[in-house]
This record gives sequence, C-alpha cells and structure tokens, in this order.
Amino acid sequence: MNQSVRLWGGRFRKPPDPRMMRLSSAATAHARLVPQDLAGGRAHAAELQRAGLLSAEEYRIILAGLDGIGRDVAEAGLAPGPEDEDVHSFVERVLVARIGATGAKLRAGRSRNDQAANNLKLYLRQQARLTGMMLADLLEALAAQAQTHAGSVCPGFTHLQSAQPVTFGHWLMAHAQALSRDASRLQDWDRRASLSPLGAAALAGSAIALQPALSAEALGYAGPCENSVDAVGSRDHVAEFLFVGAMLATNLSRLAEEVTLWTSRQFGWVVLDDGFATGSSIMPQKKNPDIAEITRGRAARLTGHLMAMMGALKGLPLAYNRDLAEDKPAAFDMVDVLGEVLPAFAGLVETMQPQPEVMRAQAASGFALATEVADHLARNGVPFAEAHEITGALIRYCEEMGRELEALDIVELRAIDPRLDEGVLEVLTLDAAVAARSGHGGTAPERVREQIARYRDWLAGFRGWASEVTG
Repeated sequence: MNQSVRLWGGRFRKPPDPRMMRLSSAATAHARLVPQDLAGGRAHAAELQRAGLLSAEEYRIILAGLDGIGRDVAEAGLAPGPEDEDVHSFVERVLVARIGATGAKLRAGRSRNDQAANNLKLYLRQQARLTGMMLADLLEALAAQAQTHAGSVCPGFTHLQSAQPVTFGHWLMAHAQALSRDASRLQDWDRRASLSPLGAAALAGSAIALQPALSAEALGYAGPCENSVDAVGSRDHVAEFLFVGAMLATNLSRLAEEVTLWTSRQFGWVVLDDGFATGSSIMPQKKNPDIAEITRGRAARLTGHLMAMMGALKGLPLAYNRDLAEDKPAAFDMVDVLGEVLPAFAGLVETMQPQPEVMRAQAASGFALATEVADHLARNGVPFAEAHEITGALIRYCEEMGRELEALDIVELRAIDPRLDEGVLEVLTLDAAVAARSGHGGTAPERVREQIARYRDWLAGFRGWASEVTG
C-alpha cells in the first residue's frame, strides 16, 4: 500500500506487512459510512476556519472538494478500494488528489477515534428513523386488521392451552402494544445518542477544535459529549441500539410464531396472500409462511450481535481500543436485517385474510367459558374459592358425560349445585363472555376500538418523529 494513503507511519522504519493490513483494513466493509465521514469533515472544516487554520478560500475549496466526493460516491460509483485502510483515509486520499495540499490540512485537530465514533453515531441516528418508518407501517397494518376484527371472537390461550375467549382484534393489539414499546425505545435511544463526539480527538480533546458545540449543532446533535475520554472510548449507544433491535426482533419473532400457528391447517385462522407466501418444490399443496419463519431465525442472529458487542465491551480499559471496531459489523447487520424483515412482515399482516368463522367455532372449546360460571356465582354472593370448586365439579361432569358446557340445561346445572341457576345460561355465550371484560384494557369490542383509537393517535406522533431528518 502506498504510504501516502495512510494516516500514520512517520515513526515506522518499514511499511506494514500485507497480512497485518488484511486484518486491519476495513474501508470497503465500512463504505456506507462515507457520507457521515464527509458530513463530519464539513463540520470540522468550519472548526478549523474558526481556529484560524483555514482561510476563507481554503475552507471554500475543502467544502467544494468534499461535496464533489459526495456526489461521485452517490452517483458515479466512487468507493473505497483495497488501497484504503478505512473510510477516513479514503476521503483524505481523494480530497488531496483533487484539491492538493489544502486537503491535507483537514486532518489537524481531530483523530480517527472521534471520527469513527461520530460516523457510526450519525449513521445509527439516521437509521433509527428509517427503521421507525418501516416499523410504523407494520404497526398501522396491525391496527387496521385489529379494527376490522375488533369484534371477531377467537380462542385465547395461556400455556398454549384454551383459556378464555377474546377478540382477534384484541389479540393483534397485544402484539401491537409490545411493538409500540420497541418504537418508543428507538426514540429513547435517540435522545441518549444525541451528543456529538467530535472535538474529543484521540482522547484528551482537541487543542485546535475548541468549539465542538458548533460542530454538534451543524450535525443535528443536541450538543457535544461532556467527557472526551468517554466520547471515544464508549459504545454503550451501539450496544443499546443492538438491544432495541434485538428486542424488536424478539417481539416480531413471537408474532411470527403465532402467524405460523394461525396459518396451519390445524388452526386455520388466517390465510396468507399468495404474494407473501412460498410453496414446496415437491408438495404442490403447500403454502408456507416463510416470512414468519425467516423472521424467527433472524431474531436469533440479532440477539447474537447484542451478546457479541457486550462481550467486546466488558473487559476494555478506557479510552479507545481497536476491539471497538466490532461495533460496525453488528450494527450494519442489525440495520440490514430489520430493513428486510419489517417491510415484508408489514405486507404479510396487511394482506393476510383472517377467518372469523373458523376462530369463533373454536373459541368455546376446552371449556373456555368456565370462568363465566365462576364469575356469575361470585357476583351472586358465593365466595370465589367455593365458586371455583363448583365450576370444577361442573367441568368434571361435562368430561364424564361427554357434554359441552354451554349445552347443559338447568336440570343438569342444579344437579351439580342448586346455586347454578338460570342466570348461568345467560353468561354461557361467547359474546357475553367478551362483552363482560369491559374494563380498561379488556377484550370487550368497544374497549378494543377505544384502544385502537388511542394507539393510532400515538402512532401518528411516532411517525412524525421517524420522518424527521437528522444529521
């Protein structure tokens, strides 16, 4: 490698061994960070002009040079090559080649340490909003399906055993609520990631770039980092981003698992749109929920990235260590995976066709209305512990006689216990059961519709945040 493209080497007596450089160089792998490096370069050039190291004309020439590199990267395929150690040396190499020695002045007062921290932080803050927009589309798809099926009765499960009837809209909104917390975590993360590391230089701060607050403002940050050592030596903002992504992927995986169940022949609750399913190469009848299954698999991968980053951080002394370069592969893959999974899942949810009749037919199975009997007795003054025993005896009778709970008559009820009166028959219906759960957060259809209305108000605000331009 030509020594002129490296940002170090003056004290070395021989060039680096190619084997070392193959391990150390990462310019092509990190090429997506060139726009952020250029943005940081523009902010730093302004700092150098304020410090008197650049004349107004030199500042103008450098900005024009950086803008030209940005255009050629975006439009003409300009990219780092094997001769570049990293994106910083790539930008400097091209800048010096185009504008001469003035380009080399841009290195004063900064380090690759604060550049690297800044580049990834800028990138992740932008990607957080892009991820948020894709997540918002999925959240809206869930809300739309939930609105349609706010009154569609389906089985509710605990331990994957039939428990109580709920509405399918309520069940969908349970997933939507969990995913909305992931959306809020993106916003929380962004607030904590809103301090700029520029001006920290290698670790002690810069003796030249003395107004980092102005650089921070130019790049869309809330302000500069309070401590220069922390600015370059910490990556908890990356680990937290990975956690938010892994938690989002985990919640998606839980929804994916249920979609896989719902679309099975055994459940039959949902039919997938042909555009969001695949087939079998040998079994012509198959219609597979591949989006859901791929999502489950990718969730495991993203959790692995979080664990790898935590492991890389746990034993590091301050300040910068090259171990911190593990932040980028993990963060890049997190962004890429979510960028593939979220749109596909949004399309799956938007186009899937729930089957209300099938769900309703299964909703009372497994004596799912048993709690209605116990609640009725309790409302009529029977201590609930005793009501529970009476209802248990009633279920035992049904099992022994091969009877369905809601098909019993008043004679059979009173034979179990005289307190099982005609009122029991009135509560032993699916619609009565869901309507009775009318407290805030309950499955009663009117409560579900109110929940969706509040949720959509929140979602509009989140979508507004996600659409903001940062950096």
